[in-house]
Amino acid sequence: MTGAGSEIVAGSEIVAAPRRADPRAADPQAYDLVAVAVAGILAVVVPTVALLDLPVPGRLIATVAFLVTVPGVPLGYALRLPHRLVTVVIASCLSLSASLLAAAASAVLGLWDPATVVTVIAAIGLLATPAAVAAIQSRQPNLPGPPDQPDLPRRGGRAARWAGLAAVGVALCLWWWATRQTDAATAGASGLVAVAPVSYWLALGVLAGVLAWALLRPVVDHVLLAVACVATAVCGYLLVAVADGAAGYSTVWVHVGFIDFVSRTGELATGADARFSWPGFLAGSAYLVDVAGLPDASAFTLAAPVAFLVLALPALWLIGRSVTGSARSAWLGVVLYLVFNWYQQDYFSAQATGFVLYTGVLAVLLWAFDAADVPALPGGRWLAWLRAVHRIPGRPGGAGTRLSGVRMVCLEIALTLVIAALVVTHQLTPITLVVALLWFVLAGGTRMRTLWLSAAAMFVGWFSYGATGFWTGHLVDLLGDLGRLGSTVSSGVGERIVGDPLYQQMQFTRIAWTGLLGLGGLVGWWLIRRRRIAALAAGLAAAPAGLLLVQSYGGEVIIRCALYASPLLAPLAAVGLARVGQAVLRPLPSRRAPVFAGALRFGAVLVTLMAAFVMLTLTRGLNVSFERVSAEQVAQARALIASAPAGATVGTVEAVGPLPLGGFGQLDTVPMPLPGCRTPVRDCLLEQVGPDGSSGPDYVYVTGGQEAAGRLRSGLAVGWTGQIIDVLLSTDGYRVVTRSAEVTVLERVAAATPDAGPDGPTAGGAG
Repeated sequence: MTGAGSEIVAGSEIVAAPRRADPRAADPQAYDLVAVAVAGILAVVVPTVALLDLPVPGRLIATVAFLVTVPGVPLGYALRLPHRLVTVVIASCLSLSASLLAAAASAVLGLWDPATVVTVIAAIGLLATPAAVAAIQSRQPNLPGPPDQPDLPRRGGRAARWAGLAAVGVALCLWWWATRQTDAATAGASGLVAVAPVSYWLALGVLAGVLAWALLRPVVDHVLLAVACVATAVCGYLLVAVADGAAGYSTVWVHVGFIDFVSRTGELATGADARFSWPGFLAGSAYLVDVAGLPDASAFTLAAPVAFLVLALPALWLIGRSVTGSARSAWLGVVLYLVFNWYQQDYFSAQATGFVLYTGVLAVLLWAFDAADVPALPGGRWLAWLRAVHRIPGRPGGAGTRLSGVRMVCLEIALTLVIAALVVTHQLTPITLVVALLWFVLAGGTRMRTLWLSAAAMFVGWFSYGATGFWTGHLVDLLGDLGRLGSTVSSGVGERIVGDPLYQQMQFTRIAWTGLLGLGGLVGWWLIRRRRIAALAAGLAAAPAGLLLVQSYGGEVIIRCALYASPLLAPLAAVGLARVGQAVLRPLPSRRAPVFAGALRFGAVLVTLMAAFVMLTLTRGLNVSFERVSAEQVAQARALIASAPAGATVGTVEAVGPLPLGGFGQLDTVPMPLPGCRTPVRDCLLEQVGPDGSSGPDYVYVTGGQEAAGRLRSGLAVGWTGQIIDVLLSTDGYRVVTRSAEVTVLERVAAATPDAGPDGPTAGGAG
């Protein structure tokens, strides 16, 4: 079938059928001019409000919008790229990079002044605005876009879109109802899947129906699919956080504490924690807090997973479009990325920020290769791949234009700035990007053949001189993992599958779920192996595995490898899934019974998506019992930080919970490693705190999450933290500050007569 937005098969490539411009369609130039105008308004309003510190409504929203549009939108349009979605990717990455680099520089140089930083960034955007307007006006009116940007659906298509959007709204209402019914505190070894209410599953069912319907429609509706994907992320990623009223995962609150320190002092505590050696995220977030007029960064934490997805979504789709050659398969790849993303590396962190920049660079380079005239290589397929290193693709083009040499240089400079921001933001992602950029050169997939060398030089330079606080005195530890593949795999897999038997089975389910994505990606690659992008896609999907030979990353490197590979594996798996679906449904008598055949296809896709949503809930929500953080825990942590004297020590029995919130540089959190005791916990506890509590920490902070972590990961008995609290109270060395099902805070008092107290639990499952 041909027509607007339809796709046809040409040999082994899937390409879009030629389209005619729709004279009734709105002029795209108007949308482009509106985007530049909005960026210009933000460039004036946000610095003004920040300089005068005006408590105006919507200041937070305006600041976040400024972060992702200024100066990138005017600079992106000034490049005159022949693809609007590539312009969106470049614009968001450049804007984010400008803030990260400027804030990091001001902190490193001891010139901390967020108001000046936001003013300079705004000035750059305003200076680029005239060039952006001229570039937009130079385009031919109503010029049809690239073949992967079909016209809006006609003949009832708009009504169908509104019906789909209404269904998404119903799903979100059901999900909100589910957040009012969810009690994540009752989750056990199987996690969220066992306690999610019926309304949650109904919401996912509605979303599965919308996605199935949109993916099977004759014309791909990008707006509906984008909204449905974002709604899927909201439902699948934020249920527990919204139900508890606070972002989960204790590292989020560590970052909030670090950011608070930078915001208060304008300095980087590089000698206290390695993460200060990569100040992009911490300084950039502190700059954002000050410009938005917030007390701390906690306002950004709850919705961070969805916010980072929205930023990465255009890049993820572009990668899928380049790999699959199909707009429809690209959206299927985005859906697969969503349902296989259980890694939870999209919380408020440098990792999530770096992932947005990483996917942005890959998306732009893959588009440039896909939109260029690429010389054919002589010889067989394997010999051609060996000769690919000598190939130089042509300049990318689209919509009747082709990038000039000057604009290619400007595009390379823009990507270099994005990479520089990534280098000062995260310690692991730049290594993967350098390998990926090198593979672009070896596979003959880019004209920017020195970009990998620039990235490597920036990384080595920053690591050597900017991150000295990280590696000084720890170089032996850093180099100790080099080449130790077995040890890295053991720390990333074997050492994590411990504790409760059911919990171990669920961990194996996670591994199998990721393995299924890898298998699907392999099948999809085999199906496109004759396409010119096959070698490039294979190398980019495999490049993150090189991290296994470099660093164990505290046992998390395997998760990071899967994360970096997923933007390639997901669209490849989409190719395989689509081909399997076609093979299964091909015998249907579509000519004799088109309604029945269509209903059966819809039902098959619906059931598949619903099964994937169940797996997403199971895998991503597995650790919810000890990773969740409630609003009460945060409130008690704030109260403790406000009341405790500077330099006080706070003991925790497990490294989970929001205690580090705001306390960095004020409180000293000390671990009480009770779960690892081989003797009864009571004896181990008294060895640490003394029989009268005199040598113990000034405060003890215990949460329900710590209780669950000990049970599931260390095999401790139910109520083990309660027994520890009883032991501490029975010594008369501690008194209760607050005690509830969510959190208990104890304070050390004057020494008293020792009391044997009740026996504590034994660490039966500890090794």
